[in-house]
Amino acid sequence: MRGRRGRFIVIEGPDGAGKTTQAEMLCRELAGRGLDVLLVREPGGTAVGEKIRRILLDRRTDNLTPLAEAFLFQAARAQLVDEIIRPALGRGTWVIADRFSASTYVYQGCAGGVPAAEIERMSGLATGGLWPDCYLILAVSEREAEARKRRAGRRKDRMEARPAAFRRKVFEGYREFARRHAGRVAVVDASGSPGETFRKVLEALDHALG
Repeated sequence: MRGRRGRFIVIEGPDGAGKTTQAEMLCRELAGRGLDVLLVREPGGTAVGEKIRRILLDRRTDNLTPLAEAFLFQAARAQLVDEIIRPALGRGTWVIADRFSASTYVYQGCAGGVPAAEIERMSGLATGGLWPDCYLILAVSEREAEARKRRAGRRKDRMEARPAAFRRKVFEGYREFARRHAGRVAVVDASGSPGETFRKVLEALDHALG
């Protein structure tokens, strides 16, 4: 992690994999090393993005098709990249994102049925071709992810409340995304404790950034 230029790091994975925990731990670690760090989340991170987030995650939102969802996610992403991420990187800030374009590929594409090529074309347009310096996908079994969500005890949002068949497609979708972008993403075993997983995150990050 040498150098002072801004880097863009994304932490991805299914609900229950521990993305938010790992993203927060990584921000604290990098800030402790004297780096300027910014944590963002998807969807959200801007005034427009947070409004879109409420629509997408509210369980009272009815009848959104996977394609409509994809457009909403991409709209929030386009705003986040243009308003927050690119300017921060230009200032030399390290940006840590809790989700990015892989989520749309998996949830609306693999699980929702929107063709993968169309999702990736939309993502390319929304991000202006921005690809993370390090793309980390947290891998955990479906059983473990569900157990973690039960222990957390919070009410599921609209996306988390999808049926079991949808959730299974999500897990397979992340494996497909990793295969499709082999060499451009790192898969991290997240089956252990947060501390054990974080050590693996740092190892993958060191390897990716040299």
